[in-house]
Amino acid sequence: MNLNDVGYVLFRDCASKANAVHLHRPKYLSLGISFSHHAAFAIDKGYRELNVFRFIFFFGIVSMLFLLSGCNDTPNSIGKSSLNNGDNGVVMVDTFYATEHSSVRNLLITSSLDRFMIGKYKTYQAWTCLKFYSWPDSLIGVKITSAAIQLKSVSHFGDSLASFSMNIYRGMSNLFATDSLTYDSLNLNSVNSVHGVYYNSTPLSVQTFIPVGDTQSVTINILDTAMIREWFSTNTDSTDLNDGLVIRPTNSNIIKGFYSFYASDTSLTPTLYVTYIDTNGNEQSYSHKGGLSKYVSTVDQASLLTDKNLMYVQNGVSYRGLIAFDSLAKISTLWPVSVYRTVLQVTLNSSQSSGPILNPFVHDSMYALSVGTNGEGDGYAYALSQRSIDSSGRPVYSFEIRSMAVRWLANASIRKLALEGYNESSNFDLHAVYGSVPDKKLKPRIIITYSIQR
Repeated sequence: MNLNDVGYVLFRDCASKANAVHLHRPKYLSLGISFSHHAAFAIDKGYRELNVFRFIFFFGIVSMLFLLSGCNDTPNSIGKSSLNNGDNGVVMVDTFYATEHSSVRNLLITSSLDRFMIGKYKTYQAWTCLKFYSWPDSLIGVKITSAAIQLKSVSHFGDSLASFSMNIYRGMSNLFATDSLTYDSLNLNSVNSVHGVYYNSTPLSVQTFIPVGDTQSVTINILDTAMIREWFSTNTDSTDLNDGLVIRPTNSNIIKGFYSFYASDTSLTPTLYVTYIDTNGNEQSYSHKGGLSKYVSTVDQASLLTDKNLMYVQNGVSYRGLIAFDSLAKISTLWPVSVYRTVLQVTLNSSQSSGPILNPFVHDSMYALSVGTNGEGDGYAYALSQRSIDSSGRPVYSFEIRSMAVRWLANASIRKLALEGYNESSNFDLHAVYGSVPDKKLKPRIIITYSIQR
């Protein structure tokens, strides 16, 4: 058997111990280890005569080369090629500007919030629907002698020192039938009988005590207890005896926020206090905190959307900004690409936004939301803003929106996003944001870091 016929396996990488190179004699000789003709003949003779000597020689050569090779942390030619000329190519940073913008109305779902709104301020209005229910069985059918509702105030929008007043109406069967109730529907209250669709149009006889201040309680004494006695007549209301209340503001300079049944601190939730006569003829007191609430709101659109160059992100009503970036189609033609970072930046017009004097921001933050083809949030992605100041002193809001950009660049049918105010259902913050104006320093922009995949 000649050495030309002998294969040697050399372990070249002691870190992995897994890469093997199969070497024949010419490659072996290129390592600088050579044998004379006589040495080779002797080895061949040894292989023919002693299998043991052949094994020892083979093992010794492999061991020697393994030890001489050592550990090599430097990438080989393949590794260097991957590091220097990767599959993703050159990393690029580009800026793309908004191609169009608008302010769009959004339906608020307020039935699960920790507060509701009542009041009027300028052209803003907020009405509340309130319902207490699920009484203790021991109180079913008792004689109610007095009743009062207490609401705990938490916030205000407008003049905190302004007077606050309201009318209260008995709700009808449609009031809590759906979460899609709007201000327009409630305000119109289309009459198809002596009662309205949503509430009885005759106000209840009440007496209110309304102190000034965000942390004060409003007390509503219900003077005619006939409605309350009907409420307490059953827990299985099949004849619409208890469809709650509609609270409609009659003031003009303040909207108040009140804690709802979803407030984490139950001492702050709406409370119904009743006095009643028990079976022994004694007068007793009872307080009840179980119920439902929601509010509907509006603002005169013409008084809000006064500048076509701006997007109005209005909480409490609500309006959202909608921005299109069709300019990103340029990168889509290069797909597939690797997107490393994508930052949206928008600039605030402070003169038309919530200000520091009468109506300061409750939360000076916004969300960027992914939207579907109808322009409404689709739940795919969102990002919270970070606020900074530019060289001209204007507030700038930045959002990391990489996941949205990846979807857009994969040839999505729409390249738009929406701006939503932080906690938009719980306050009346207003961000007036520059849209697709000619001045690029003001125009919404996307700064994207990416590379073209090879």
